[in-house]
Amino acid sequence: MNEHALVTVTLEEPMVAGKNPRADSRQDSHDHIPGSVLRGALAAVWLREHGTGANTSPEFERIFEGEGSFGPLHYASSKPVPLSMLTHKYEPTDECHTLWWDRARGEKASYCPVDNCASPLEESKGQPYDEVPSIDRTMVALSTEGVALDGSLYSQRAVQDGLLLRGWVHGDAVRALYPEGTAVDSLLLGSRRSLRGEATVEVDTEAVPEPVELYGEEVVLRLAAPGAFVDEFGMPSATPDPEELSEQLGVSQVEIIDSWTRWEEAGGWHAASGLPKPVERVVAAGSTYRVKCVELPTETARRRLMARGIGLRRREGFGALYRCEPPWGIGAWTSKVAPLKRSRRLLPAFRKRLEELRKGVPDDDRFHKALRDGGFEEDYAEAFRTMLRIDDVKLYEQLLDFLEKP
Repeated sequence: MNEHALVTVTLEEPMVAGKNPRADSRQDSHDHIPGSVLRGALAAVWLREHGTGANTSPEFERIFEGEGSFGPLHYASSKPVPLSMLTHKYEPTDECHTLWWDRARGEKASYCPVDNCASPLEESKGQPYDEVPSIDRTMVALSTEGVALDGSLYSQRAVQDGLLLRGWVHGDAVRALYPEGTAVDSLLLGSRRSLRGEATVEVDTEAVPEPVELYGEEVVLRLAAPGAFVDEFGMPSATPDPEELSEQLGVSQVEIIDSWTRWEEAGGWHAASGLPKPVERVVAAGSTYRVKCVELPTETARRRLMARGIGLRRREGFGALYRCEPPWGIGAWTSKVAPLKRSRRLLPAFRKRLEELRKGVPDDDRFHKALRDGGFEEDYAEAFRTMLRIDDVKLYEQLLDFLEKP
């Protein structure tokens, strides 16, 4: 069994992964698939195939309660903006080249340097990159006789169907993807699975995770999910254990020289026991750490750490890591795609691609065929390729608007 696997999920139905209850009549949902939801869906398949008595077997405990990692599955725009980033407080202009400044890379600023913008910058709060497509449904609770209960009307948000989400599974947890010896190809995710949450699954054990970021002698770690860390006395800690980091990076010593974190609480529900999980203090997704290493860690170690994650409760999705490349504003791209204005015949196809890009599943085969067969001038072909490289939905749409203007 491989040490890690890339899991790709395509939602066939809307999916609800409920957050902590709110005081009003609205039920909110995570905008991605938390690792705990993936783990629970795989455990349900496992018990369905092996019987409910399997949950006490040593193999089940090793896979679902052991040291493996079930990472969160993210849509392109559901990843958190790292807390080390400074972002525009107000909407950037079309002339803004830089949208984020990363303090973890030593970048500092107070205002956008573009004269027509000059927006003050504010610290990220770990919000998603951009809006994730979702739908709202208003429902009413029913009595045991099937009659609507008074005062029980509520609204629930769900992640829209058709979206593609990806994440990593590591260690013994990879075995969970093979309940019958072959890779699972479908799952029911989230709550009320008889009505929603159906998804197709692809498992890729040949994929190689990106290495965690390295700048000189410093590693930058960014949390794609909340992190559960404790100090030497078992009390909640805002930083990961240096001994764990040095062991996983394969270096003799590390020092956490800077961090950008926020506290939050994490609870949940343990379906097997029918009991709530204890509420713990954790650091929020998007928290970022700058770690100095005595020796340079190998690329292999940095890739393994990316798939494994850090801290406690990794089997529930905590401590997952990701890389972040700050996006460029539209002002940095208009000159690169401007040659496409010479001929507008491809713009309707680019506009259709926008809807595919929103779901994370663009079909670019027809565009690559047009590039091979089109005989375009070099600057036009390079502008064409540039549009295909952009996976930021908001930026892509802005550039389309720019190209469609007379």
